[in-house]
Amino acid sequence: MAFQVANPTLGKAPLPEESQGPTPKHKFEGHQNNVSSFVFLHDNVHIVSSSLDGTIRKWNCETGLLIGEPWEAGRGICALALSPNGKIFACGREDGKIQLWNTDGKMIREILTGHSDKVWSLAWSHSGGYIASGFRDGTILFRKTKKREINVRPIETGQGIVCGLAYSPSGDRIASGGLTKTICIWDSKTGRLLVGPIEDLRSNVDSIVWSSDSSKLYSASDEVARVFDSVSGTLLHRFEHHGHLRSLALSPTDNVILACVGGYGVAKLWDTRSLQPLGQPFHQEDGKVLETVSFSPNGRYLAYGGYDYNITLWDVKDIAPEYSAPPALTKLQGAGQQGTDIESPSSSYLDVSTLIYQFPSCSWVHHRPMLQILLHSMGSMTSPGRAMIHTKTFSR
Repeated sequence: MAFQVANPTLGKAPLPEESQGPTPKHKFEGHQNNVSSFVFLHDNVHIVSSSLDGTIRKWNCETGLLIGEPWEAGRGICALALSPNGKIFACGREDGKIQLWNTDGKMIREILTGHSDKVWSLAWSHSGGYIASGFRDGTILFRKTKKREINVRPIETGQGIVCGLAYSPSGDRIASGGLTKTICIWDSKTGRLLVGPIEDLRSNVDSIVWSSDSSKLYSASDEVARVFDSVSGTLLHRFEHHGHLRSLALSPTDNVILACVGGYGVAKLWDTRSLQPLGQPFHQEDGKVLETVSFSPNGRYLAYGGYDYNITLWDVKDIAPEYSAPPALTKLQGAGQQGTDIESPSSSYLDVSTLIYQFPSCSWVHHRPMLQILLHSMGSMTSPGRAMIHTKTFSR
């Protein structure tokens, strides 16, 4: 959840030059207040969104329609996070409570954090066993998802409001961005500070995203997206945005596209390899702030939402026609493990890079031949790829 700064639409800064650009696939309308967050479900078809109006809504990306009635969360929702298995999402409320819901709209339970102030940010551990939450007083709390007690000591970040929070894909670190214009990287098990604070970012850090190999950390603050080496904290590059930057996202299949959104309703895409823009900047007609952005798990869609109370859905091929997506995968039979198959992009599948941190206690040496088959089928032993692998194959 980004810190509420003065509305950047005031001041009438010039918007990017108008052009006959692409049109959105759908616009999801219905929320009665700012869209604070949303998540794509693992089926690549549905979006679940939350708002300060206190409702959660589920949308169909193919039809553009609302699924059922809005789900009443009781209080304004400031943050939303989907569990690694895609079956449960957590929402952080203005009263400091966290609710767990299933994807069909049933509330599973409510978690008491001990705070009465709003939950500014949320992150799931990649085992799915913990939820980390960030608060106004600079504290990060860790709760077990199936028990009420805290098993990891709270981290006193000293960052003021913890605006951004993200576990590394490797699962051993958690990064926090704060009101104090800093970024810190912590040991997720002990709470020990590993990197930082990274300072002089000119404004509060509203959004942070890890690369899929955990080697880089991207941040949104002031009018710049920055990328850092996650071990040394060294600044690697700056991507200039138009207006105050509020949120960013990396294309999940290959981390090639960096999407940035923020003030004046401007969205901009960058190629992380060439460090050059992809396509032309595009923006909301009303120029209202864009608060949150995300890709679908298969990388086909990009969506953003914010102060206009709506979520706008785009086909990536329409807004970045020069982008070359990874080659399509075909079904592979006889991979040497029962229950293992590779599906085409039209099917529901998971990022291969996420499998390692979703099943951290497995013996990956034992499964190395199967992983080699998967990577080889993608055309490179080192390139990120996507595949659906039944979890029973990796049972502990």
